[in-house]
Amino acid sequence: MKTVYLDELFLLDLVIDYFLLLGTAKLLALPYRRGRFLAGAVLGAVWSCAGMLPALGFLRAPAMLPVLALAMTLAAFGDQRRLLRCLVGFLGVSALFGGAVYAAALLRGGPAGAPLLRLDMRVLALAFALCWAAVSLLFRGSAKRASRRILDVTVERRGRAVRLRALEDTGNHLTDPVTGCAAFVAEAGALSGLFDPGDGPLLRGPPAEAVLRIPGTRLIPCAGVAGGRHMLLAFRPDRVTVDGRERRDLIAAVASSPIGTDGAYDAVI
Repeated sequence: MKTVYLDELFLLDLVIDYFLLLGTAKLLALPYRRGRFLAGAVLGAVWSCAGMLPALGFLRAPAMLPVLALAMTLAAFGDQRRLLRCLVGFLGVSALFGGAVYAAALLRGGPAGAPLLRLDMRVLALAFALCWAAVSLLFRGSAKRASRRILDVTVERRGRAVRLRALEDTGNHLTDPVTGCAAFVAEAGALSGLFDPGDGPLLRGPPAEAVLRIPGTRLIPCAGVAGGRHMLLAFRPDRVTVDGRERRDLIAAVASSPIGTDGAYDAVI
């Protein structure tokens, strides 16, 4: 009988689970919340170690694997709107990694069905490489979206706050001509939580009408893709943080129509 050292099992599971969550975020073009990914990885590693104890052996039962996957998804991606998509993505990446471990063990001439603790680091490194290659090949469109940088933006106004997923666009030169501050553009629906309920339809309507009825707003000019110019409703938030860092040089502009086509982001910064 092989002796299993819990410290080795914990560290191995921690590393594997962390990179699986990181790969899921990259695949789905989600913000890199490394603290949350680490929390999810710790949860998975603790679960795996606990399952080695006789009294908690039921944790290793196949029926418990979906529970573990859901718990890790909640820990790592619980702040995302499309949680089911995150769960499916995590399961898909995990399944690919399992197949990659099997293939890597065969390529290295080792026992394909051996536990992870009996596989050397070269097999695991090869498995990660095979898994990433498979992800890039099978989910080419998702991989392309993942190359975009999505930022986690929090906007506060009059005691209310909303969280946005913002696409970083280095070609965005929208500014407020009065203050010279840069402006990020967010969908009206994503910003509606900052306003009174009756202001929601105004945010989606003509900016010239909204600016007359919503205090603290103004109009800023914006150049369209085709070269035309139009006006956007804008306001100065009380506070804006981008990936946890406060930005005092930003104002918010409201887009009356959706910005992203795939739901990966609802603002451009």
